[in-house]
Amino acid sequence: MFKKFKILPIASADFDQELCRVVLPFQGNPGPLARTLEMVKQPPSNCRTAIFEYDYVDQDYQDEFSAFYSKAFKTYPSRCVRLHLFSCPIPPRTKTGFGRYQRHYKGFIVIRPTDLQRMGRTLLIPPIADPNREFVHCSAPFSAHVLGERFTLNAMPFVQQDTQVGACAQASLWMVARYMSRRFGHREFLPAEINEFAKARNAHGRALPAERGLLWAQMLDALDGMGFFAWSYSIYGLSDCSQHIDAVFPIDPASPQREQQLASRLSAKLADITYRYIESGLPVILGTNNHALVAIGHTYDPAAPASVAIKRIPEFMVHNDAEGPYLRMPVFTHPPGMLPFRDVQQVIAVVPKEVTLRGEEAEAMAVNCIQELLGTQTNNPAAPTFRELVQNYRPEFAPWLLNLEYRTFMMPSVDFQAQLRSDIKNGRFNRVLGNDLLCLDYPRFIWISEISSSSLLNHPVRNQRCCLGRVIIDSSAPAKTKGQMVIHFCDFVKIIDRQNAARESCDVIPNSTPFGHKIVH
Repeated sequence: MFKKFKILPIASADFDQELCRVVLPFQGNPGPLARTLEMVKQPPSNCRTAIFEYDYVDQDYQDEFSAFYSKAFKTYPSRCVRLHLFSCPIPPRTKTGFGRYQRHYKGFIVIRPTDLQRMGRTLLIPPIADPNREFVHCSAPFSAHVLGERFTLNAMPFVQQDTQVGACAQASLWMVARYMSRRFGHREFLPAEINEFAKARNAHGRALPAERGLLWAQMLDALDGMGFFAWSYSIYGLSDCSQHIDAVFPIDPASPQREQQLASRLSAKLADITYRYIESGLPVILGTNNHALVAIGHTYDPAAPASVAIKRIPEFMVHNDAEGPYLRMPVFTHPPGMLPFRDVQQVIAVVPKEVTLRGEEAEAMAVNCIQELLGTQTNNPAAPTFRELVQNYRPEFAPWLLNLEYRTFMMPSVDFQAQLRSDIKNGRFNRVLGNDLLCLDYPRFIWISEISSSSLLNHPVRNQRCCLGRVIIDSSAPAKTKGQMVIHFCDFVKIIDRQNAARESCDVIPNSTPFGHKIVH
C-alpha cells in the first residue's frame, strides 16, 4: 500500500470539491474550519497550495476512536485526512522532494471522519501581520513529516471539540496540555485521558459522551491529574488583587452606573491578571457562563493613553474551539460579532510546578521595593531622597518618574541569560552589569518586572520601546516577603543574596538605563 496524496491550488474549484468530499456529510459546526481556511488564504499567511494526505493515522483521533467511536453501532473510519498548507505553488504531479518547500510551510489541519465537529489537531503558524503590535507569546516548536521529510513550525495547538470524547472544556485543556508538553517538557496527554482525569474525583454522571462539558472544579482536577500547577481566579474574588487598577477605574457610590463601574473594574483586574501570564508565554483558560477558550497572545497599542500596562492591550488573541484559532477578543470594547473579555468570569493560569509565586504578588514586590527606593533618605541636603537625587543626577528622568508603569512576566532563567548575552554582544545592555547578572545563581524560573513610563513606551517600533529598569524576583519566594534578587533602576543596582538577605551589593552604573523593553518569546 502506497501513501496517497493530492496536490491542489487552494483558490480552485477542485480544492473546494475535494474539501467537500472529505468533510461531508457533516451535521456539526463547520465555522472553525471555514474561518481557518479563509484566514490562511489571506495575508500574511497567503496560502496557495494544499496537499491532502489520505489515510493519516492521527494519535489523538486514534485515542478518541478507541474510547468511543470503535464501540458505536455505526462504523466509523479509524483514519483521517491531513491537510498541509503552503504559501507557494507546488506542481500537482510532484511525487517526492517536498522538503524544498519547507520555508513556505504554514502548518496542517487534521480532518476527523466523525459526524459532528471534524476539525482535529491543528498546527498553524500564527498569522502576524504587524510584529510591532501583534504578539502570540504561546507558541512552541512542532513538526510534521511528508514522505519522511520534516517540516518545522512554531505554533499554538488548536482542536475543535468532537462533543463525544470532549466538549469545549476538554478541547481547551488539550490545547494547554499539548503546548506545555512542547514548551516545558511535560508528557503529552490524549483526549480520553484528559476526560478521565477531569471526572476521576467528581464524575457528575457518565464519562462519555462528553457533550455536556465540565465543571470548573473538574477542569482543575484534570490539570492536577496531568501534573500541572494551576491558579484559578474568579471575577467575584478580586478585591485584593491588582489594586493599582482601582484608581484607573474609579467607582462613584452615588452614581446610578456604580454597578457597571464595578463590573468594569473587576473585568479590568481579571484582564490584568490574564495579561501577566500570557506575557510569560503561559496559556490562560478563560471561562464564560457557558464556554471555555484559551488566551495565547495579545495586540498592543503603543499610543494608548495608559497609566497601567493592561490599558495598552486592546485585544487578547484566543483559540476558541467553537470559532477557530488565532481570533481576537476585545478587552475593553464590545464590537458586534466578537466575544468580549467582559463576558469572562473565571480564568485558570497554568504554570510550571517550580513557580509558586503568583504574578500579581511578584509585581507587588517590585512596586514596593521601587517605592521604598525612591523614598530612601540620603545625606545630601540638596537632594534629601533618592528620587530627588536621581532628578538632579539625570534631569531627563524627572518626567518619567511621575507616572511609572510596571510590566511583569515570568521566564526561564536560562532564557533570560541567553537574551542577556545577546543584548551585551549587540550593545543593547551595559557590558559590566550584564556580566555580573550572567554570573548570578538563579532559580529555574524568575519573575521580571519592568519599570517604564508612557513616553518610553509610546513608540510604533517595538525595538525602540524602553524601560527605566527592572526587578528580578525569585519565582519560588513566599508571598508578602522580599523575594527580589536584582533591583536595577535609574542607574542604581542592588544585588541581593537569596540565601542570606543580609548580603547585598549596591552600585551605580552610569548610563546603564534606559534599556530595551524585553520582547518575550
